Amino acid sequence: MAQFGKISLNQVSLLVAMSLLSSCIYDSLPECPDGRVEFVIENDWRVAPDADPEGMAYLFFREGVENPWRFDFPGRNAGKVALPPGEYEFVMYNNDTSHVLLETDADGMPFATMESETLRIGDADEDAFRPPDVIWAASVGKVWVDRCGVRYSYAGRTVGDTGDFRLLDYPRLMTPAVIVRVLHVENLRGVVYMEGLLSGMASGVDLYSGVRSDDAVDVAFDPKAVSDSSIEARFNTFGLPADGSSGNVLSLCFHLSDGRVMWKKFDVSEHFVRARYANEIEIVIDSIILPDAPPAPEGGGFDPTVVGWTTIEVNYAA
Repeated sequence: MAQFGKISLNQVSLLVAMSLLSSCIYDSLPECPDGRVEFVIENDWRVAPDADPEGMAYLFFREGVENPWRFDFPGRNAGKVALPPGEYEFVMYNNDTSHVLLETDADGMPFATMESETLRIGDADEDAFRPPDVIWAASVGKVWVDRCGVRYSYAGRTVGDTGDFRLLDYPRLMTPAVIVRVLHVENLRGVVYMEGLLSGMASGVDLYSGVRSDDAVDVAFDPKAVSDSSIEARFNTFGLPADGSSGNVLSLCFHLSDGRVMWKKFDVSEHFVRARYANEIEIVIDSIILPDAPPAPEGGGFDPTVVGWTTIEVNYAA
């Protein structure tokens, strides 16, 4: 099975010119025999209709072959590929992201995780992960390629028949977004800059099985002021760990103009459990009172941008 090591998705990206789409990809593999089978990969985006990848990578794993066959196509749509007859396992994902690391699971399949580092947040060092870029992915357990057609297993049944040369997959979002909105923040003008942490999130996801990691980690994010009294942040995660929620705490760190550092923490566990399978999880926090401090210098770290969204609102007291 393939060994990706620990590299970013865009580092393993190999864009294939249209003239090469019917040939093998890896130079280390034998030249495709004349009897290779051509077929078409089709993406059905019904479960992720708003997906807008710059390109997608399509990998076919075969037992006994060290590296997978890989094909890359620009945009949302795939096209014609060619493989030697045989049995394969298939996984696809977008190849336009840099803030994701690829490792391998026990079976050699790609496992996506985040970059970790020790961050100085407030007056303490925190072991945290940077939010991942958006990932869309799909997989097929078994694909049988022969000269009579292509068959594959999907949802417990075999799809395809003699004369059928099509592989249909259903990409879905693997990195649900978390949207944080903080309203009615008193004395926000005295804040120079802010930092945020969200605890209890999965460290990664297996792109073949779709199973998220068991371990829970902290994800760092950057809140921004969008008015004199409101804050917003939007970032991606890998959702809750596979073994369920271990508790989710949203922490906001405020650096005041007079040098003071203030923390505000909110238990948001219940909301994450209720929205476990949502593609967007919105948290609304109402009313935070900060100590009075002199107005921050002009350009003190605010980035007044507004992004529109509406999902589920959960209100919390400060």
